[in-house]
Amino acid sequence: MRRRRERCRRRSECGEGMVSALLLLAGAFLPLLFLVALFGRLEQARLAASQAAWATVRAAVLAPSAPAAQTAAATQLAAAQQGTVAPLTLRLSGSFVRGGALESVVTATVGIGELPWIGSFGSVRVAASARAPVAPYRSLPVAT
Repeated sequence: MRRRRERCRRRSECGEGMVSALLLLAGAFLPLLFLVALFGRLEQARLAASQAAWATVRAAVLAPSAPAAQTAAATQLAAAQQGTVAPLTLRLSGSFVRGGALESVVTATVGIGELPWIGSFGSVRVAASARAPVAPYRSLPVAT
């Protein structure tokens, strides 16, 4: 009788359901964890692009001339690039005349992920823009 109980205990499947459920949950949650990290990188790139767009257009409208505006915007973009991993690109458009407006569009490219021996498998572009008016007296020559 005692041997019979020990045999039943050895062949028992108690706890197998819990182990199976844990394996299934791990299979479902691991990809979800990678997506959470991707969304974090996307949000960081969006914030960096937004701040860079605002800083570049502000530097451009405060510049004394159109060529200096482009240089000031590029300098601000280089400063913003130091704070993020995602590569930033700048497009400055508009007219640098009295009462005109300049618009800065900054794009950031975020890699989705990479695997060993395969490499990178895609990227997402995030863009932000900012617009600022040129002061009515900004383009007048400076008196010496």
